[in-house]
Amino acid sequence: MSYKWLSVNRSYGMDTHVIRNQSQLEDFLIRRQDTIEFTDGQNLYLIPTGFFIQSLAFVTASDVNITGYIWQKYPKDFPKDFTKGIVFPEEVNSGNTRLDKFYESTGEQDGIRYDVIGWYFDVTVRQSFDYSHYPLDLLTIWLRLWNKDFLHSPIIQVPDFASYAKTGRSTFGLDTEIVRGEWEIDETFFSYKEVPYDTNFGLSTNTEEYSYKELFINLGVRRKFINAFIVNLVPLFVVALLLFAQMLIVSGKEHLVNRFGFNVNDSLATCSAIFFIVLLAHIQVRNQFTDSGLVYIEYFYLIMYLAIIFCAANLYIFSLGKLRYLGIIHYQDNLIPKLAYWPVITWAMAIATWSTL
Repeated sequence: MSYKWLSVNRSYGMDTHVIRNQSQLEDFLIRRQDTIEFTDGQNLYLIPTGFFIQSLAFVTASDVNITGYIWQKYPKDFPKDFTKGIVFPEEVNSGNTRLDKFYESTGEQDGIRYDVIGWYFDVTVRQSFDYSHYPLDLLTIWLRLWNKDFLHSPIIQVPDFASYAKTGRSTFGLDTEIVRGEWEIDETFFSYKEVPYDTNFGLSTNTEEYSYKELFINLGVRRKFINAFIVNLVPLFVVALLLFAQMLIVSGKEHLVNRFGFNVNDSLATCSAIFFIVLLAHIQVRNQFTDSGLVYIEYFYLIMYLAIIFCAANLYIFSLGKLRYLGIIHYQDNLIPKLAYWPVITWAMAIATWSTL
C-alpha cells in the first residue's frame, strides 16, 4: 500500500493541450488551424494573456474561489469597435464576482507596440473534479477565459510567457505568501481546449457546429496526505485495534473468562458501539463528496463494516459451543480467527488499494 501511495500518477491537464513555452505555442497554433478563428477569413489577433494568483480556496467540493490579477496586451492596431476584456464562463454567484480594471499602460514586445490592461479578479467557479482517489487525489483547477467581445471571433488569447522571469519551473504566477490550506500546488500552466458548440447563439442563420480555441489557466494541486491520514486512517486503525482486543478476550477457558469478564451480550454491544463510530465517520466523509462515486478511503470503511460483522458472527458461533463443520472456530480456543484477523484486514486493504489507485 505504501508503494502505491508513493507512486500515484502525478500528471495534470491530461484532457487539454498543455502549453509550457513559446515554441510549443507557435507549434500548436501552426498545426491546429481547424477552429472558427482560423476559418472565418478575418484578420486574426493574438492577445497575450497572463495571470498572478493570490488566493485559492474550496468553497464546496465543486466550487473554488480564486483571486488575483489577469492582464492582456492589445496591439495598437486592435479595432476600435472590438470590446476589450474577459469573461469567466464557469463563474457562480456572479453577484459576488469582482473584475475591476486595476491598471492600464503601454509598452512594446517583439517590435509590436501594445496597450496592456490589468484586472483584479475575485471569482468562484464551478468545476467537476475526480475525487475517486481521495485522500491521494490530484486535481487540476482551471480558469476558463472567454473574450468579452462575443460578436467578433478572430481573437485568440495566448499565454504571455514574456511577462514571467521563469516559466520552465513547475510553478509560476503565484503569490509567495499564498495560503494553500489542505492543498499543495504542484504546477501552474497554460493550456488550450477545442470546445465545440452546436449553436450560433442567435448571431447568424448558419447553425453548423463550430469549435473554438479557449485558453485555460491551470493549477495542479495535490491534497496534503498527512491531514487526511490523521482524520480518516488513524481513527480506523484505533477501531481495528479495539475490535481485535475484543476478539482476544473471547475464550472458553473458565479462568480466562473470569479474568476478562467475557460475556457475549456485552461483546456484541461493544461491536454495535464500534459500528456506529465507524458509521458516523463514514457519513462525514460521504457528505464531502455527495456528487461523486465511491472514493478510495471508503473501501477502508466498508472493510471495517465486514470486520465488525465477522467478529460478531465469530462471537455468536463460539458461544454456541462446538458445532459440526465449525470446529475451526473452536480450535485452540478461537486461535485461528485471532491469527487471521490482521492478515485478512490488511490484505483486503491492499487489494482495494491496488484495484483503485
